[in-house]
Amino acid sequence: MRIKSNMVSGIIITLILSAVAKILAIWLPFLGAEAIAMLLGILLGNTILNQAAFAPGMKWAEKFPIEIGIALMGLTVTLRTIENLKLHGLLFIILQMTLTIVIVLWMGGRLFKVTSKSAMLMGAGNAVCGSSAIASVAPAIGATDDQRRTAVATVSLTGVVLLLILPIVGPHLVGHNNLLLGALVGGVVQSVGQVVGTAALINPTVVTYATLFKMLRIILLTVVVLIFSKMAQKQDQAAANINETHHGVKIPWFIIAFVILLLVNSFIILPHAMTFSAKTISGFFGVVNLAGIGLNLKIDTIKKSGGKFLTYGLVTGLIQVVIAVILITVLF
Repeated sequence: MRIKSNMVSGIIITLILSAVAKILAIWLPFLGAEAIAMLLGILLGNTILNQAAFAPGMKWAEKFPIEIGIALMGLTVTLRTIENLKLHGLLFIILQMTLTIVIVLWMGGRLFKVTSKSAMLMGAGNAVCGSSAIASVAPAIGATDDQRRTAVATVSLTGVVLLLILPIVGPHLVGHNNLLLGALVGGVVQSVGQVVGTAALINPTVVTYATLFKMLRIILLTVVVLIFSKMAQKQDQAAANINETHHGVKIPWFIIAFVILLLVNSFIILPHAMTFSAKTISGFFGVVNLAGIGLNLKIDTIKKSGGKFLTYGLVTGLIQVVIAVILITVLF
């Protein structure tokens, strides 16, 4: 999307807030830049930065940089991730993601009475990679901005809670085996930054294993987008009584780019500077996305669904941990 003149001020403010969050994360590593950016964004976006002139740029910064970031994530993972984790590691992640999505969708419809699209966003965010997964699924299923922002805020806050708790309770749940701790953290915690932050509070070896498990979840992001896109189209067609044969699955451009870059990175040895730059840019755009969401997430929206969604998110986080512990006990 082309940047218009009325967007410049809002974009600059969002980028500055993102840079400040990255700096603050040096002193607050247990929170991470993503959570700091979102929390500061919510605070400032509802107070001193709550001006109409900033809104167009903030909305642009919330939506479009993350698309480039998701595409570039393809250069940070390879198909060799699957080989490194071997069959039981692959099976663990597939079962963990599948059970998380099924349970989250069931709870969303039966217990918390949220819309099916909100439940899909919650399922994707918790099962895959937090806000990046939500940003990928939202356009594919036609979710509204409020649905997307509420899901991102809920999933991000759940990730912060897990970040603070798992380093303490993890060794009691799966023992002091670094591989198992890596599976627990990498299979449960939401965003990439939160996975690294959580694992770092345990030890550096757990960071390595947790990152591998997390990367495998990211590799499977495309599958999740395809499934939810098809589900949403069937629901929309049923509601409108439209013959589904006239519609195909809509996949966002950045998911296609992600897959292409992943395959390129898997079969071609790329310069370290290129992959490192992709990781750096992708990580920063993830922070920009959270800053933009915070700035655009208004108190009224939080009040309308905050309590219900926060409970939804925390229960989901608890269930993810229980599922992971059971699967680790059975598979490893």
